[in-house]
This record gives sequence, structure tokens and C-alpha cells, in this order.
Amino acid sequence: MEIFSTDPDRPGIFAVGQVATGVFALGQMATGVIAIGQVARGVIAIGQGAVGFVAIGQGAVGVLYAGGMMAVGGRGFGGVLKVLPKVRVSKHVRPKLPPLSELASFEEQKRGWVLARVRHGQLEIEGAPAPIELSPEATQQLGAAVESGHNYACVTVEVDERVRDARAGAYREAVDRDRVVIGKRLSSWFEGQPRVHLEGPLIGPGGLVLRAFGLCALVAAWWLFAGQDIVAMFK
Repeated sequence: MEIFSTDPDRPGIFAVGQVATGVFALGQMATGVIAIGQVARGVIAIGQGAVGFVAIGQGAVGVLYAGGMMAVGGRGFGGVLKVLPKVRVSKHVRPKLPPLSELASFEEQKRGWVLARVRHGQLEIEGAPAPIELSPEATQQLGAAVESGHNYACVTVEVDERVRDARAGAYREAVDRDRVVIGKRLSSWFEGQPRVHLEGPLIGPGGLVLRAFGLCALVAAWWLFAGQDIVAMFK
């Protein structure tokens, strides 16, 4: 392979001409790893008509990415038919929390915040022998946390003193009281490894199979219209 070529039958690292074939090709009809021309075929192709793994043009076919007035590609911009779904990666960082307390400390204090795990639809708090009582608001927030797949929560708790046995006719006597810890409200989040989400239509099993066929069709089209010539260029 020559360093610089203007002969369409002799590929070069840099190729320029009406018909250009090279690693970097610039011409009316350009074929190369990076091709720029009115008709461009390559791995990265830019032209009025472009075919590549990444293709940008008035009409473009890109296996992974395409952009143009009329285009088909894995993803892309403009008037593009997108074969691949949008992929979003969620990074999970613990939010800034208020000063947390241990559940045992609520023997002395009336209100505070505790850290809880959300597991099997319930709150698990260290030092609590059983799930604590929740207000209607906290119960609703816990349901939303479970539905969202959250596994941690910061719970606002208060201590309520309740009469254990109010005996009729003995209202002048001292009565026994129980201290009950109640979760008033909570904020939840997911903490763990980043999670990958697929967004858009056709992301169910059947839709993904259909998208896979579409991606295979794009690869086949690239090989037919560009790939064979690019591979032959290096032989």
C-alpha cells in the first residue's frame, strides 16, 4: 500500500481523487477506513450518501450510528430509524443524609433519623427485633420504594408513649406506658452496582429479537456495500 495515492486501482494510506481508495480517502466516490465524498463507504463515512459503522449524510446507513435526512442505524440523529434501544446507565450514590442515630438511643430522645434496609417489602433497622410501626405516609412511601427497586431508606422516627392498661375507675392511679417508635416518613434510594436500563419501544423479549435481526441486516448491508472492498484493500 502506497503512502499517497491518486490511482483508484492502487490503494494508499492517503487517497485523493475522483475515485479514492485508502485508509483516509477523499473523493467523489471514496472508500476507506475514514471516507469523505459524495458517495462514501467505510468504517467512518461522511458524504451525501454514506455507508459505514458510523455514517453521516443526506442518506446514511450506519451499523452503530447514523445521522442524516434519511438514515438507518443503531442509534443516531436527524431522520434516522434507530435499530438499537437507548441505553442508560444509572450510577447509585448514597444521598446526603441528616445525622443518623441508633434505634437504642431513642430511649432518651423523642425524634431523629435512622438508616434502614428495604427488604422483602419491609424496613429492616439494626436493633429493631421486628419491623417498626409506620404512619400512613411512611407506608405509602415504602410501597413506592419497593416498586422502584430501592434497597435503602432514611426514616424519620418519633417516640410515642401509649397507655398500656387504662382501667375504668382508676383514673387517679398511675398507669403503665409503652414507648413506641413510629416511622413518620422516609426517603429511599438504590445503593449498589450501576444498573443498565433500556429505554424506548420494543424492549421486551420479542422486541429485542426483532431489533437483533435489524442489527444483523445492517451488518450484512455494510459488508455487501462497503466491508468487502475495505477488507480487499488490505490484502
